[in-house]
Amino acid sequence: MNPKNNDKYPISDYQGNCNNLNILQPETKSLRLIIIMRRLIPFAMIWVSLVLMFGVICMYTNAMGQDEFYRFIFFLHNPIVVALNSLALLIALLHSILWFNSTTKIASLNQGNQKSRAWLISAFLWIVTIAISIYLLLLVLK
Repeated sequence: MNPKNNDKYPISDYQGNCNNLNILQPETKSLRLIIIMRRLIPFAMIWVSLVLMFGVICMYTNAMGQDEFYRFIFFLHNPIVVALNSLALLIALLHSILWFNSTTKIASLNQGNQKSRAWLISAFLWIVTIAISIYLLLLVLK
């Protein structure tokens, strides 16, 4: 809304950029595949939730017989389901990487330009994530 040669409404740098979330964007241009995967994060989480809900329903009705549990196991052996679960795992890993990177950027903005604290926050988040994953893996393998 700034016609040529109109000084009544000067253009400021803030008018063109109404989105303040550009601190969450990566510094370099992402590949098209990563951009597509970022858009698929909600769908991947919905897929995982539906599979888990189906498994819980099959386990609940398993008290009546073994058929429902085996139906869920055969459902998981389907190649399409294996591919979708693998894609959902890859997208969840990408989501955690993007989330931890954005957390460090926001923390460094709130506390000034202290890059060492941002690195410590990211390292702490990764250590906690890996420790919980190893604990759950050992719990499942027992």
